[in-house]
Amino acid sequence: MKINRAGNNYRHAAGFLINRPQGSGDYLLLIIKTEAFMELYGKRMEIPQGSALIFKKGTPQLYGATTDKYVNDFVHFALDEGEESVFAELDIPFDTPIPIGDTAEFSAFIRSIAFERYSQNIHKAATMRHYFELILLKLSERMQSSSPEQLHPYYGHFLNLRSEIQLEPQNDWSIDLICKKLLLSRSYVQHLYKLFFGVSIVRDVCRGRMERAKYLLSSTEMTVTAVSRSCGYENDVHFMRLFKKETGRTPSEYRAERSTRTY
Repeated sequence: MKINRAGNNYRHAAGFLINRPQGSGDYLLLIIKTEAFMELYGKRMEIPQGSALIFKKGTPQLYGATTDKYVNDFVHFALDEGEESVFAELDIPFDTPIPIGDTAEFSAFIRSIAFERYSQNIHKAATMRHYFELILLKLSERMQSSSPEQLHPYYGHFLNLRSEIQLEPQNDWSIDLICKKLLLSRSYVQHLYKLFFGVSIVRDVCRGRMERAKYLLSSTEMTVTAVSRSCGYENDVHFMRLFKKETGRTPSEYRAERSTRTY
């Protein structure tokens, strides 16, 4: 497998059109970020934003804008004999639009490929190949996902948000700040978070803070007040009330119990 060219976030105005009756001379992966049209097998079809498509070598390529702009990522690549079997093993079809929803993860890989392509790194060919293999694995995962929510255009943004919450639950995760971060309304943010993860933001933050508190109580000698502050709570009484509700024990009781078990 060889990467010939790659581009990230290429933007075009209304009327943009690609017409290659004989194809591009190689294989072409497109990550389509805006509404578009495409002609496949002599039939025109509308392509929604958040789609992927891999043109097989020799397939006519006719696609373009349907609105006032067209944006995509692309990778032109060549395959050695027998390498097409990788796509069959991952159940990735050629010449078929694939809904992927959020494109951020794929764009990040393609951006890295483009960087390596024009770098002087001595292992850039191998690095580009590995990034492309990751794209194929992630594309296969999206196709086999049984959850339609994962195809939602905001799913990736909320997945990143939840990861940040779980890594640093002590931070300020107020709904208003999250709304500003995502540029979405309060009700829509709460609706989507519950839709994607089956739990509210407030509940997820509380759960993360309690897990952090349990870790600090069992592995450090920090005071309960210090633990409370470290978990994002300014009010010790509020923290202790939540902790007992979550674990059935006060922070001091939990620490004593863990200490007894340890020794």
